[in-house]
Amino acid sequence: MNNRIKVLLTGSILAVLLFLFLFPERTIKLEAEGYDARFLPDETFELHWIHSIEKSEWYEVYEVEENAFLLTDTYFETFGAGVPHQSESEPEVTEEGFVKFTVNETYDALYLNVSENVKTTIIQNQKEYPLYDFYEANTALEVKIVNTTLLQRITGG
Repeated sequence: MNNRIKVLLTGSILAVLLFLFLFPERTIKLEAEGYDARFLPDETFELHWIHSIEKSEWYEVYEVEENAFLLTDTYFETFGAGVPHQSESEPEVTEEGFVKFTVNETYDALYLNVSENVKTTIIQNQKEYPLYDFYEANTALEVKIVNTTLLQRITGG
């Protein structure tokens, strides 16, 4: 192989690597003071927790829109404090015994208080992210949609 081909091949490989590391991609960023940022794919996810008063499981389904989260549905086991009372459609009971409310509200960011007591967890593509294992109790967490490069995601920036 002559030198010209080696230089072109090396240059092409470097250009592809630079593109992969520096090309911004939309991701979900989890950010808390004192912690490195965590990143998830910009795909639909569920936010699960145990309701602090009712002590029953609750979860919400979020879709990722252009620059916001769309809360499509919320599921809970019992009515009580903080439980929605209006739904875009008639509430239904799932086979698992949850009451399903259709919400369809948009949020620019989500703000959570992570706690092992309520088992704050994100589930995405059948993978669980137990936030209470990643952060100390009562950590304030911001979840938002950002454009980041692979290099930023690797370095936690």
